[in-house]
Amino acid sequence: MRDEVAAGSAAGDPARLRCARCGDTGFVAQAVAGHPCVRRCDCRRGLPRPQKGDPLERAGIPPAHRRCTLGNFVPRTQALGAAYERALAYCQAFPRVAREGLGLLFWGAKGTGKTHLAVAVLAELAANEGVQGRFWDFTLLVNEIARSFDTRSSASATSTLEHALAADLLVLDDLGSRRMSDWAADTLFAIVNARYMARRPTLVTTAHEDVDREVALEPTPGKREEFLIERVGPRLRSRLLEMCVFVPMQAPSAREGRWTSGRPSTLGGLRRSAKDR
Repeated sequence: MRDEVAAGSAAGDPARLRCARCGDTGFVAQAVAGHPCVRRCDCRRGLPRPQKGDPLERAGIPPAHRRCTLGNFVPRTQALGAAYERALAYCQAFPRVAREGLGLLFWGAKGTGKTHLAVAVLAELAANEGVQGRFWDFTLLVNEIARSFDTRSSASATSTLEHALAADLLVLDDLGSRRMSDWAADTLFAIVNARYMARRPTLVTTAHEDVDREVALEPTPGKREEFLIERVGPRLRSRLLEMCVFVPMQAPSAREGRWTSGRPSTLGGLRRSAKDR
């Protein structure tokens, strides 16, 4: 009773609020699939209180993407609708899949909304699960790797890479958007592999279709877009198959994206199996 009275007194006096998120009411408003609802505040669930400031800003998400939520994602096609459902399922199952280090890889052409969904998942988990995330644009990360090898650069470059390793949830955006030198590819693999070994989930977006090595080697008349394995190499691609559920946001090409089965999915068969090829 004393606690209830104290909470009621604090709620009546803004200067004495103990939780700025819910105003000491114990509940906060949110939108799920575009529908308004309320959930129990973290302060009543014994979870750490949110740090001051915008968690998306702390995560390094560019301002242009900070308005991306699950509530304002518009699935204009069947493939986008399926991708949206998988993102929702991932958020709902996160406490379980996080222990396994399971992530998502969103594949689609520019404009399909893959970055929107990846950021929205991070935002949802930061708000509801207290996840400390980190967003990295692939090109900027490769540049940062280069800085870390420059003896004249500051220690901040190495510190940045350490943050990528330690984040509860890492968003690696636009994977394969530029070619890498051998040492940059080795360092990127080391980052991804370290997260895999530590069971830290990673969300990846890429515009490059994923196919098996045999498909990538098949002769094709005329010029074609490079596949993911050609942009990041077979070693990194193989590791991604083990740690991520692949989420297509467009139909595969006529050559058919033949994904390997990889690790069994814990999200209800979200990964193609070998028998589906």
